[in-house]
Amino acid sequence: MTPSKAARILRRTLTGGTLVLVVAGLLAWTKASGDGRPLLYAASVVLVAAVYEASRMGALALRDILPALLVSAVAVLLVLRRTIDGGGVAPHFLWAYAACAVLAAVAHATGRAIRHFSGSTSAARIGVYATVGAIAVLTIDGRIAQTHALVALLALFLASIAFVLRQANGLRELAITVGLAVWLVPPLPALWEIWHTWSTSGLIAFLVCAKIGDTAGYYVGTAIGRHHPFPGISPGKTLEGCIGSFAAGTAAGGIAVATHLLPGSIAAGCAAGALVNLAAQAGDLCESWVKRRAGVKDSSTIFGPSGGILDQLDSLLVAVPVALGAWPWILGTSAGSH
Repeated sequence: MTPSKAARILRRTLTGGTLVLVVAGLLAWTKASGDGRPLLYAASVVLVAAVYEASRMGALALRDILPALLVSAVAVLLVLRRTIDGGGVAPHFLWAYAACAVLAAVAHATGRAIRHFSGSTSAARIGVYATVGAIAVLTIDGRIAQTHALVALLALFLASIAFVLRQANGLRELAITVGLAVWLVPPLPALWEIWHTWSTSGLIAFLVCAKIGDTAGYYVGTAIGRHHPFPGISPGKTLEGCIGSFAAGTAAGGIAVATHLLPGSIAAGCAAGALVNLAAQAGDLCESWVKRRAGVKDSSTIFGPSGGILDQLDSLLVAVPVALGAWPWILGTSAGSH
């Protein structure tokens, strides 16, 4: 029997409340750690799970993209782990996007070349996972930054791209793999940089600004939503829900400043919250577009009526880079001690 509308709302509310409690515990653990290591651990687990979920989502399961996505994820997480272990300055978050694009392209092309010459998908996967191991060794030993390693990686990148572009549908397949890697991989590890820059209180403020719009948009849209501005991408999203989401995100930014979670003026906080909310809504639409292209309604059913892991993360995938790029200009770079 199909659950009633009230039952679906209740189940979604309970799921959301449970996730909030889990995140609250993680934030408390991260604050107590002093170096943000628990946040990195959690981001690593969730990122690998999200990458696996994406690789199994509808039509994407036919493309064998998991190895290329894992190459990107492992490299970014290892570099961040080395930063935390060494106590050095974290590289600018944009490096992760560039690294993901290059590594995903190399992994995709390497796997396709091995599969082409060997005729074996298993051999192709082994070859790509060997690339993961090589990247891990280079990163752990600190040699990935040496000139000869970068030159070798660049040469492999150029050779791989040249091979793929000569294959049927090569450019399209490459673009899909690289696009998914750049979209999925960097934001979760970059949460550590938000914590490192604005402390635990700033991370809390960011998560509230990014996620409260989901809740407000859902309830407002469910209660009074009548107009559907994106029927071809997200048929269930309403204009009224979008406005409610924007209002909640903007207010959350102002409240975050008023309660000293963020620095700056109330107006700056409202601007920061509004910007993150718009990015979060864009992230939600982007994920809806990917799901529609993959031919699925939800990324998975792990959270029941709330969908899968990507359905919970979608608002962060665009909001994280937007916050890291814009908040220093709006708010300043420090919100207190970790």
